[in-house]
Amino acid sequence: MGHGFEFGVKHLQPEWYTWYGWNARIFLWVNHMSQAPALAETAALLSSVAQPRNFPLWIALLVIVHRFKPGWISFAVLWNFVIGELAIWAAIATIKPDMDYPRPLTALGKKAVDVIGKPEYWHSFPSGHAALAFLLFGSLFFGKSPKAIWVSALIYALLVAWSRIAVGAHFPTDVIGGAFIGLVGAGLAMLMYRRTTCGRTTG
Repeated sequence: MGHGFEFGVKHLQPEWYTWYGWNARIFLWVNHMSQAPALAETAALLSSVAQPRNFPLWIALLVIVHRFKPGWISFAVLWNFVIGELAIWAAIATIKPDMDYPRPLTALGKKAVDVIGKPEYWHSFPSGHAALAFLLFGSLFFGKSPKAIWVSALIYALLVAWSRIAVGAHFPTDVIGGAFIGLVGAGLAMLMYRRTTCGRTTG
């Protein structure tokens, strides 16, 4: 597997993705060790909560907290999360179909992968779940929320990244790529915020 899986030229992965086979080895280790009932249920729950389609629910929650606890969730956090989501959506919508890498179930086979929930087969890189989770963390961190809040969000994001491997949906490179995109989205949104009138006024 050093030069990618055998799915034709379009689906061959470079070494930055395969890690000379370690991408699959680490995936299998994490995936198999996460099948204890309590861990499997936790992974399924985290993956469900972190679904990209739940973005409206997350922004609604942040708006409510901002309304009653603006010191916890500032307007900058809301800005970062909304604008950052637009950025990561554009990036993932472009990258996933273009690269079209096989998911673990397709690449390694049913006998090797423990799948929790709905089986998925293609568009493995990057992880949209990880991107959204790390966008949340980045939005809180760059928006200067209290340390206890952004640290909690970081722990949540790391758990989401683990859950995507645990449920058999993504390789480690996928979640790292998603995390990077989420953080970059939050960072770019923060730069835009600082250039706006509102950002200069509150900053």
